[in-house]
Amino acid sequence: MPISASQVKDELGAYSRTQNKEIRSLALQKSVTAKEMKTITAVKGKFPAFRSLTNHVVQAFTSVWTPLGITKFMVNELKNYRQKVNYAFKPDDINASWLSFLYDESKKPADMPISQYIINVELMPKVQADRELLLCRGEYDATQPQVFGKSMDGIATVIKAGLGANAKNPVYQVPIEAITVGNIVDQIDAFELAIPEVLKSLLPKVYLSSSNLDKYRLDYFKKYGVYPSYTADQGMRTTVGNRQLVGLPGLNGTDVIFATPPDNFVRTIDLNDEPVITDIQALDYDVKIFMEWYEGANFWTNQLVVAGIVDGTVTGLEPAGANDEYYPSL
Repeated sequence: MPISASQVKDELGAYSRTQNKEIRSLALQKSVTAKEMKTITAVKGKFPAFRSLTNHVVQAFTSVWTPLGITKFMVNELKNYRQKVNYAFKPDDINASWLSFLYDESKKPADMPISQYIINVELMPKVQADRELLLCRGEYDATQPQVFGKSMDGIATVIKAGLGANAKNPVYQVPIEAITVGNIVDQIDAFELAIPEVLKSLLPKVYLSSSNLDKYRLDYFKKYGVYPSYTADQGMRTTVGNRQLVGLPGLNGTDVIFATPPDNFVRTIDLNDEPVITDIQALDYDVKIFMEWYEGANFWTNQLVVAGIVDGTVTGLEPAGANDEYYPSL
């Protein structure tokens, strides 16, 4: 017999209620990028990342009071964004395909194979894949709420916002060339050499796209006749700093390269608004599934992010004077 919208709605509702923990873990299963990030919870909208910075304080002794050193207090506003899923399908489309055998009237609604298939095989993996892309390449635009990619800022957008003389929270820039399979090893070497000395011991990883990680492996082999150092627990290592190269699939299609201390790379969420199914409705011939949650990609302190900038002209922090605050020298 045909599968009605109300039948599928009832069985999906029962399945999502009885399997809520499983569905939540599927949706919140961290993407490749999210696994690299420190999670900050209980954040809705904006969160003040407080930090302080003190300049030089040591001087030669004299018998009079000569104050030296100022502590500056700053806040970097971390953001997260309310996300949603409005997913609809027509049971008639399923009934007309080979999937119709998944509807089994002898089973309880929670055990219906079609419920498990739609949620576990189709919906949740797509939620995870979309979140991976958004964490890396999302560009928030409040005027385009129904366009994928516009629901939050990803790390590539956060880095881009940290460029230029007017950046409120600048990132440390290192000029690089556009990546090719023939130059990426040299570009990564140059990138590591340009990292400020005070940061070098604090940056265990260099992040880039998964596709550029493949290029690195091939370019390294062509240059040296062997593949770069690799172990299952430590991954692929760089030549200059013996840092782990981490490929993020969400950055594919970009030449974004960056490094930052582990605790500085953060994901802001709200555990009270995890991506779970909040409602299931049947309307006319459609079954509609609703989900909501908060999520954001940020750096606690942008000035501790070292980013390779294709065709860049600046090495260090902008605006003028920012380097002296964060990376002072004699």
